[in-house]
Amino acid sequence: MAHILVVDDEQKMRNLLSMMLERKGFKVDKAVNGRDALDMLYQNTYDVVISDIKMPEMDGRELITRLREEKILTPVVFITAFATIDSAVDMMQQGACDYVTKPFDEAKILFTVNKALKLSRLIMENQEMKAVIRGTEKGHELIYRSRGMKEVVALAENVATVDTAVMIQGESGTGKEVVANHIHKCSLRSAQRFVPVNCAAISSNLVESELFGYEKGAFTGAAARTRGKFEFADKGTLFLDEIGDLPLESQGKLLRALQEKKFQRVGGNEEIPVDVRIVCATNRDLQAMVHQKMFRQDLFYRINVFPIVIPPLRQRRDDIVPIAEHLMKTFSFGKNHTLTEGACQKLKEYPWPGNVRELANVLERCLILTRNTGQITADTLSFLQVAPNNDKGTHIRIRLPANGIALQKVQMSLVKQALQAAGNNQTTAAKLLGLSRSKFRVLLKNMNGDNPDIADTADSADNGDTADNGDNGDNE
Repeated sequence: MAHILVVDDEQKMRNLLSMMLERKGFKVDKAVNGRDALDMLYQNTYDVVISDIKMPEMDGRELITRLREEKILTPVVFITAFATIDSAVDMMQQGACDYVTKPFDEAKILFTVNKALKLSRLIMENQEMKAVIRGTEKGHELIYRSRGMKEVVALAENVATVDTAVMIQGESGTGKEVVANHIHKCSLRSAQRFVPVNCAAISSNLVESELFGYEKGAFTGAAARTRGKFEFADKGTLFLDEIGDLPLESQGKLLRALQEKKFQRVGGNEEIPVDVRIVCATNRDLQAMVHQKMFRQDLFYRINVFPIVIPPLRQRRDDIVPIAEHLMKTFSFGKNHTLTEGACQKLKEYPWPGNVRELANVLERCLILTRNTGQITADTLSFLQVAPNNDKGTHIRIRLPANGIALQKVQMSLVKQALQAAGNNQTTAAKLLGLSRSKFRVLLKNMNGDNPDIADTADSADNGDTADNGDNGDNE
C-alpha cells in the first residue's frame, strides 16, 4: 500500500486530495506547509509527495530544494494554477517529477500519482543496486569453506523459497543477520524490503510503536502518524534480531500480528493487514526461558518452525582466513594488505570468543599498525592471547606453597577466567576446564552463594547458552 504525503495550506484542498487517494486504497498523511512536510519526511518514508507551490513559512520551491539537499529522493508532484505553470516547470528542473494544474479531476490526479509511484520504485531499486555495486552492504556476504557453514547455507537456501518462520541461533558475532539476509535474497520476496529490527536495542516502552507504528497524538511527542517496522516490511522480510530480549508484555501482540497477519497502530483502532515473512535470531535459550516463564510458549512454537544453528568461529577454522582476507578488503586502507603464513596460523589458533565481529575488530587494528608495510605477520598479532592446545591440563604441574593455598579461591578464579575467555558461554567454558556442561553448571551453582561476581557471571552465562550446543550470539 503506497504512502502519500499531501502538502497544501488550504484545508479544503488537502481534504479533497486525501479523499480521492484514500478511496483508491492509498494511505495519506497531510501537512499544512513545506516546513511541516519536511519534519514528517524526516520521520517517515513516503512513496510520493503531492505539494502546492505557494504556501506560507516554506513554499514548494524551498521544500524541494531542502529535500534534494538532504538526499531525500521521494518523487514530488506539484499542484499549480495556470498562471504559475512557469514556476512548476522551474520546479521540475530542480527535481520535481510532474505537475498538475488547477482545476483538476480525479482521473488526472490518479494517473499522475501512479506514474510517480513507478518512478519511486525505480529510485528504490536503483539505490539498492548502487549499494551492492559500491559494496555498501559490507558484512552481508557469506564467506565460508567449512563443512558446518555449508550445511547452514544449504538449510537457509532450502527454506528460503517457502514462507516458513525461521529461527537462527548462534553466538555473538557469528553472522545471524548475514544468514537472514541470504534467506531473503534467495526467497520470492527478494525484490521487496529486508527490514532488520534489533529487539534488544529498543526501549521496552517503545517496542510496540517501533514494530506497529503509532497514530498522531498517541503519546507525548507523537506529532504525526508513523509507520512501524511491520508496515514498512510489507511484502518483504522482517528480521527480528535478539528476539529473546523482547519484553513479555509485547510478545502477545507480536504473536497476534503473526497469526492474524494484521495489527493496530499504537493509539489506533484500524486493523491493518500485512504480509511479511518472519526470520528471528537469538543468542539465548528460548526453551529454557519458556520454562522460566520469561518467554511465551505459544510465540516460541510460532517462530521456531525451522531452526538453523550457526557454529561459532572456533568450530569452523577453515573459514577464518577466507573471512579475514575478505574483511581486509572492506577497509579502504586494507585492500592491498596480505597475511603471512604465521599470521594465518595464529588466527586459526585463537578461540575467537567474539567470533566474526571480534575478527573484524582485530583486523582493523592490524591494518592500522601495518599501513607502511602492507603485511600482517604473527608479530602483528602478538596482542592476541592465543591459548595452547587443550590437553585437558594433564601435563600442568602446580607447586603447592609452603603456607598452603585457598583451593576454593583458585577454583573460583579459574571458573571466572574460563567464562571470560568463552564470552560467558557455559559450554565453551566447561570445555576449557575439561568438564562436561552439566558438571560445570553444578560447580557454578555451588559457588553462587559464596561469590556474587561468579553468581552474576553465571546468570549471564546461563542466559547466553543454547540447550543443544551452547552456540549463541547476535548478528555479524
